[in-house]
Amino acid sequence: MKERGLTGFQLKITGLLLMIFDHIHEFFSFSGNIPVAFKWVGRIVAPIFIFMTVEGYTHTRNKKKYMLRLYLASVLMNIGNYLIPKYFERIDSLALMNNIFATLFVITVYLCIVDFITKAIKEKNEMKIFLGGILFILPIALSIFLMINVETLIYLIFLIPTPIFVEGGPIFVLIGIIMYLLRGDRKKLLIAYIVMCLAVMFTGDLSVKGLFFNNYQWMMAFAAPLFYLYNGKKGKGMKYLFYLFYPTHIYIFYIISCYVMNR
Repeated sequence: MKERGLTGFQLKITGLLLMIFDHIHEFFSFSGNIPVAFKWVGRIVAPIFIFMTVEGYTHTRNKKKYMLRLYLASVLMNIGNYLIPKYFERIDSLALMNNIFATLFVITVYLCIVDFITKAIKEKNEMKIFLGGILFILPIALSIFLMINVETLIYLIFLIPTPIFVEGGPIFVLIGIIMYLLRGDRKKLLIAYIVMCLAVMFTGDLSVKGLFFNNYQWMMAFAAPLFYLYNGKKGKGMKYLFYLFYPTHIYIFYIISCYVMNR
């Protein structure tokens, strides 16, 4: 009997397909022929992978191995983002900044801290609660330190993802934390998620033109129906598909855009 709803695999495939449109716009919008709607559908991609990372962290048997895989992927992509523009340079000198792996890794770090604090609260261990608070603040403090010490930032940002400098910044990290805390209550999770998306909307231009052509990050709210349809099943395997497809298609698009723009 066919499972009702969407499996984790189906959600990931949806994210992979929609990110193609998002990155086509990112790398080829200079042509003037790529509709902004490509960016609209791309807004739900990161939330899908944040949602699935929370699910993966929750259900994995080996959290350390899971986190290490994300960390290594983030470091390798940082290296790729640095090297590829060295050999393929666009006229507009567009930098390669894409690295959702770093964002997802930072989210899992915070989920570990949340687990630590939650356990300390249950044990009523004030010292551990205090330590958990320090651990929670530490990545943010490191981000601020790197902002002040720009020379250090250039070297360490390859190896140490921090909540301020990762793709999506603190908002994506906070979304991951909220999803984890509310993972046992899908209704509350969806309400909290939509509220956060609306909060993002109110940080920018609220005119009709602004909401659809500049301030469209709020459209990540349209990922909510997909979260609702998630049936809790893993689905097919192919766990390395995302790790391979994400950087590969970005680098292919970037290199093609170099040739198209520079010809």
